[in-house]
Amino acid sequence: MPPNADRRHVSFPYLQYPLYRDDEPRTAYQWLKGKQTQDGAEGLWRVHDKLYDLTSFVASHPGGSDWLEVSKGTDITEAFETHHLNGVAETILPKYYVRDAKVPRNSPFLFKEDGFYKTLKAKIAQKLKEIPKNVRKKSDFVTDAMLVALLVLSPLSCWAWSQNIFAGAGITLVTGVVLSGLTICAHNYFHRSDSWRMYLFNVCGMSYKEWRITHALSHHLHTNTLQDIELSVLEPFLIFTPYKDKPIWAQMAALYYPVIFPFCTITATIKDMYTSITGFEGKKGSWDTFITFALPMWMWMLGGLWLPWTLVLWIVTLGTASFFFMVFGLTAGHHSHNNFFDGDIPREDHMDWGIHQLDTVIEREEFAGNHFQSLTRFGDHALHHLFPTLDHAELTYLYPTLMEHCEKFETQLRTTTFYEALISQSKQLIRKRPNNFREPKKIL
Repeated sequence: MPPNADRRHVSFPYLQYPLYRDDEPRTAYQWLKGKQTQDGAEGLWRVHDKLYDLTSFVASHPGGSDWLEVSKGTDITEAFETHHLNGVAETILPKYYVRDAKVPRNSPFLFKEDGFYKTLKAKIAQKLKEIPKNVRKKSDFVTDAMLVALLVLSPLSCWAWSQNIFAGAGITLVTGVVLSGLTICAHNYFHRSDSWRMYLFNVCGMSYKEWRITHALSHHLHTNTLQDIELSVLEPFLIFTPYKDKPIWAQMAALYYPVIFPFCTITATIKDMYTSITGFEGKKGSWDTFITFALPMWMWMLGGLWLPWTLVLWIVTLGTASFFFMVFGLTAGHHSHNNFFDGDIPREDHMDWGIHQLDTVIEREEFAGNHFQSLTRFGDHALHHLFPTLDHAELTYLYPTLMEHCEKFETQLRTTTFYEALISQSKQLIRKRPNNFREPKKIL
């Protein structure tokens, strides 16, 4: 059945429903295909209401060619505004201007010069000049230490199973936790310009290339809207959108969601392999897909277990890592029943992108000032969403600026604890009634 082109967003009814949102297997390339159809970019790159031909710039893009290659034919306004802080990109862009766009933007978000986000970005750009130059090395050290720990523990778990079942189980659990932490660390790098540490994301079975689209370009820029593919890939098992026709079995996910978590990484691995092999929606396979299999080979060569049992243990390790990855991810800030989701009443029909980000996050307060937990548990989440290309080690220096700016614009950064976030995500899975963000005091 062809997509229904007349279907609309609930919160922003003037926007068309994403064309392939509900079509299996719900991949990044389906999302891009829908954007290319609906964004009015005419096969070029759209920024605000102008079209640019960046073909000759792709190879020299400082962040790497991936970003521009995958986003061709779409509206990249949100990505352009949030991924460039020093003003250089704004001076380069006019050189590639082709013509004005013919249709309005397929987005509810604004970036006014005197608005919340643009004025905050200017302050952050100045504040970054005061941050110690080598602070990013803190994140490099933690990431490398997590990698070393994984390389030691993964074959050790194989050996331990051959010696004692309890020792094997204990070390496997720790290995899974370390793998989840390494994966989240690697997420810090694929948001930025290309580096070898971004490839570490693939060790867990997922693809950094896929996640650059589903996470960096979709979830980060269109958080909790229908353009956020990270909501749709969890459906129909976990339905976070608060629609009045949400079925009772979906609401019961508030009780059974932990059963789903161990299978998320393995499902993503199978999906990535399938779409790479078949060339689904134009996806091209690449060598980094096979990084996934480096871990079981390492475990087999050093662990001393028979290969079939090594593969079983590897799958158990992936499942353990997947469970913790999902627990940390879904309690990081976006899945509270007090946050904005499509189905709620937004502050405005067209609103400042930065204000929207604050409406979709309630930050974990126990991570404040703790770099290790922030880097390995999706901490400092509000600033990470507002400025995704910054290293997590830099974010802690920027909170006074953010808090002061929130006060100026009469908004606030909300905080929560792990246990409150865990309960709140269950309430969101149950929730059917819309929050009214035009009366924000009722939900804060």
